[in-house]
Amino acid sequence: MRAAILHGPRDLRIEDVAPVDPQPGEVVLRIASATTCATDVKMFERGHLALGPYPARFGHEFAGVVEACGADVTNVKPGDAVFCADSAPCGACSRCREGRPNLCENLQYLLGGFAEQLLVPPAVASVNIHRLPAGLPMERAPIAEPLACALLAVERAAPPPGSTAIVMGAGSVGLFLTAALRRTGCDPIVLDPHNGRLDLAIEFGAASCVRVTRTDEDVRVARALHAPYVFEAVGRPEAWEQAVQMVAAGGTVMFVGGCERAATVTVPTFRLHYEEVGLMGSYHHTPRHIAAALDLLTDDSFMWDKLAGPPIGLDALGAMLASGRPSSTGHHKQRVDPRC
Repeated sequence: MRAAILHGPRDLRIEDVAPVDPQPGEVVLRIASATTCATDVKMFERGHLALGPYPARFGHEFAGVVEACGADVTNVKPGDAVFCADSAPCGACSRCREGRPNLCENLQYLLGGFAEQLLVPPAVASVNIHRLPAGLPMERAPIAEPLACALLAVERAAPPPGSTAIVMGAGSVGLFLTAALRRTGCDPIVLDPHNGRLDLAIEFGAASCVRVTRTDEDVRVARALHAPYVFEAVGRPEAWEQAVQMVAAGGTVMFVGGCERAATVTVPTFRLHYEEVGLMGSYHHTPRHIAAALDLLTDDSFMWDKLAGPPIGLDALGAMLASGRPSSTGHHKQRVDPRC
């Protein structure tokens, strides 16, 4: 059984790993489809809080077929086509009891989707393996993970139907935010410097798009929209600072694009105090949002399958990540099929 294993920054090796038999509560998943994203590039380049110590399996967007189940597993059976999320909350800590399981104090991550086979531990197998809804293709299912993150962010910001929301960035997360906002009845306006991405944003439900220049002029253009909500999906400190300047007085900024751990931003106190601008962050997802994302992926009115090009095999993964892009084909994501 082959698996992609990181031994350190930029040190990715495809290795033979012994197959496993499931113990009570465990599930063995035969990976059929995985996708890459900017987070995988970050993990490849410099590690990540979810990665764990080296050597480390990685790949956090994946789906497959249940190959074997240990005793006491009742929610899935061998042969089921499933999506497996990359974490499980404990359900018992103070954050979980408060209804914030994405911030679980004992959150158990599960990485390893870039492989032929993966052992799913009991905590994840019991709450975050989901049978694929009817009509959902296996190759589309892995993007349920980032889509679930977008659904959580929109739920936390809670823009009412009919409201205008700026989405900064038309990468995959920005497109998922756009789709989620459209489904709630909002009018998303997408800002991005790339015309091709803006064209795709229209197909994901954008009411309109603005080609920005990454200069102070972008703030002037955005403020003229009088948007009470701004969703930042770029993941750079300068974009965070622009988002605070873009939102209308009394509005809310939701930060979804993660920056480096040590990154800092400067926030004008006038906007927060005298104009009552609210700042919020959103991280990760919950089992409930994973299930909702899988259901949303059955809606073919959104152009989900345009996000990724033809699949590559495990042997091509390292070179693709070394390019610094989530995809070697110019798409938002790269499909990885360990059978290739």
